[in-house]
Amino acid sequence: MSEITLKEALEDALHKEQMAYEFYMQLHDMLKDLGAKAIIKELASEEVKHKEMIEEAIKTGKIEHIGMETKYYSSDLGISKMVLPQVITDDMSVQDVLRIAMKHEDNSRVFYEKLAEKFAGSEAEEFFRRMAVEEATHRNKIQNIYDDIVYNEN
Repeated sequence: MSEITLKEALEDALHKEQMAYEFYMQLHDMLKDLGAKAIIKELASEEVKHKEMIEEAIKTGKIEHIGMETKYYSSDLGISKMVLPQVITDDMSVQDVLRIAMKHEDNSRVFYEKLAEKFAGSEAEEFFRRMAVEEATHRNKIQNIYDDIVYNEN
């Protein structure tokens, strides 16, 4: 494992959150389905909240207070492991958009889990674990929406 400072890790996380926001906004701009657009817009706003938390941590040098009240218990429905569309198009189904979003959130969860491993035994580990939980929460929320849509259609 290569060494990385906490500041560098936070800067990487900030960059990841900015890229996630841009991804969701590009997806939002190309979609036609209003329901899918609303879901994607909400996900983009969550990425903004993450960016703000990380920016505050970088600015103050303090991470111990961020997200410490967060508690979430859930299980992965496994939907994000389904085959994804190869190309994003403006006429994609809501299900395809949701599957892409789930996979994106799951990748973010893994990113934060790896950072938590790098900072094992420190306050930073707890912060990155909480960020991983945030991403898993988003993925699970999307999975539940997906499940509701598929269930209602069948």
